[in-house]
Amino acid sequence: MKLKFFIFSLTLGFVSQAFSATDTYKYKVDLTAIKNDKIKVTLTPPKITTDEVIFRMPKMVPGTYKIYDFGRFVSDFRVTGGNFTKLDDNSWKITGAKNVTSIEYWVEDTWDTDIIENKIFEPAGTEIDSAKCIVMNNQGFFGYFEGMTQKGYEIDVTRPLNFYASTGLSFTSKQNVDHFTTISYDQLIDSPIMYTEPDTTFIQVGNCRVLISVYNANKNVVSSKVAEWISDILDAQQNFLGGKLPVDKYAFLIYVPTEMLLGGGALEHSNSSMYFMPFYGDEYFQQVMKDVAAHEFFHIVTPLTLHSEEIHNFDFTNPKMSELLWLYEGMTEYNAHLVQVRSGLITTEQYMDNLIEKMNYAEAFNDTLPFTVMSKGCLDIYEDQYVNVYQKGALINMCLDILIIKNSNGTKNLREVIAQLSDQFGVRKPFKDSQLFDEIEKLTFPEVRDFLDKYVAGPNVIPYEDILKIVGVDLTVGGMKEVIDPGFDIQNISYDQGKDKFYIMSDEYITETGRTIQFQAGDLISKINGQELGLATAMAVLGGFYEKAVPGDSIEYEVLRSDGKEFFIAEKNKQKGPYLYEDILKMKLTTEARLWYPGMDQWALASDFFNAIDVNKSFGKAPKNFKWKNLAVPSFEPVLKPFKLKGVLGAGTMQFEKKLYLSENPTEEQLKFRKVWINQ
Repeated sequence: MKLKFFIFSLTLGFVSQAFSATDTYKYKVDLTAIKNDKIKVTLTPPKITTDEVIFRMPKMVPGTYKIYDFGRFVSDFRVTGGNFTKLDDNSWKITGAKNVTSIEYWVEDTWDTDIIENKIFEPAGTEIDSAKCIVMNNQGFFGYFEGMTQKGYEIDVTRPLNFYASTGLSFTSKQNVDHFTTISYDQLIDSPIMYTEPDTTFIQVGNCRVLISVYNANKNVVSSKVAEWISDILDAQQNFLGGKLPVDKYAFLIYVPTEMLLGGGALEHSNSSMYFMPFYGDEYFQQVMKDVAAHEFFHIVTPLTLHSEEIHNFDFTNPKMSELLWLYEGMTEYNAHLVQVRSGLITTEQYMDNLIEKMNYAEAFNDTLPFTVMSKGCLDIYEDQYVNVYQKGALINMCLDILIIKNSNGTKNLREVIAQLSDQFGVRKPFKDSQLFDEIEKLTFPEVRDFLDKYVAGPNVIPYEDILKIVGVDLTVGGMKEVIDPGFDIQNISYDQGKDKFYIMSDEYITETGRTIQFQAGDLISKINGQELGLATAMAVLGGFYEKAVPGDSIEYEVLRSDGKEFFIAEKNKQKGPYLYEDILKMKLTTEARLWYPGMDQWALASDFFNAIDVNKSFGKAPKNFKWKNLAVPSFEPVLKPFKLKGVLGAGTMQFEKKLYLSENPTEEQLKFRKVWINQ
């Protein structure tokens, strides 16, 4: 069925009766009293029965698979009625705890911070800007006492009069104070809140009321448009899950930054998902939004409904990883694209392209590392392998789906098996990691268990070609083909966000054709054949260029190139420059002369610099009583001049990607199984 849209002028959230409990955490924050992107947090603690207790901020939160140490962003920590000692980034030991009447501290914005190490993934972080938007991922604001995460929480938020809360969490409002309640710390962390001037749309998806809330200062994206873009995918997901969703309310919280940044993403929650989605143009944003929304929404099945003890009893202090990331992330990613081809939102060819793309990306990872082992070690020893959960993890589920279809003679598929497991376990009944293979075998076949043992828990390489033949899909192994050579390695081109230009970072990425065209390392590519090239136009300009161009075609680039003047000299605490490097070589410098150029974080002795690069240069003696005083490094932006470069496109060869295509002469059995698999 089609979804009906209801557009509101303000976000009321999903309001319920106020939570009533004793012995709860009582927090207060005032969003009208922000100072330097910081907010004061005040806690009236629940009843404490020991003289000593540890207050903690989380080290990690579910869904991120990375240690972030949210306590790094806490400052000016104070305790009334007791004493405290800071133990580490996330922990404060409080003595005289029975007498503590309040705890106060300030939290800093993680999106705009001077703490640059271990940057927090934006959908898990915080934005504190009273003029624009306040993103409250609650792990960045609220802590807990060790051993007391299952007590209730009450949060009072004083908001600016023009701001309203968007969240999947129930709350009540009185004037400009919102009152939120949760039954535990787990539910609080599972419930992000976005405060901003409202741009909201509600839609009904079967039994589920869905809120879509958008912040976008540029107004490239509005909630009503997003609702149109994702309505079909949500409708398809409802049908895919059997016509009824496991939640009756859900919130999409979407922050679209004004800058065209590389990256972005989302984080799932039981009744909501938080998005940080840069805008690259309507068409691209729509498809990315559909893919990401489908992925995050499917998380209501795994792991938010079906999960093991590591997820259910999440330890915010010493997190323990599950070995089932192939289920939690891999299955979610697999279903996010499968539902689109099954419902006709993408073509079979587009779906095949998606699968082959995952196979190609997966080749960059260790293919003999058991997926269960990688999952367990994804926070440390196998951190660099984690991203493969979205590639090989999805392919594992594709294989399981096809094997279940084959061995059931088309009467069962993976979705139905997961539905049975969800009924058997569900939100409140976790299973043990080691139990899952046994449970799947009970509901399926020995061949499915054999696959899990060999290719998920074992080191063997998955035989994709054999498995895909079951559904009449052929896999070519690739080969060499001729491609155009634009003068630089397109795979290694870099991007300057401030200038919105792509540039050639190093000589090693300039090809023979590029040397003929006279590219230089550092060139910012401004135009190709008169078309402006930036992040927003890259897909159209480069896509059209590669689609039509052939070796031997004439090509004209406009590049922005430094004038070369970027060296500074300082003597007697006086700064001079910028100069060309050649000019520096001609200067008569003393032994105390300092040199600086972009990339250096402090002045260096010119003698050390020239000796290091083996330049024969003599230095005069420093003047009598010479005293060096540290100068601040220059605030310098090199002068860029436009240059036009003309040439002819060259030819090169590259290993072309594998290809998936439907078999030309499929058997009746293959067609039957393919119909059950992708409805084609």
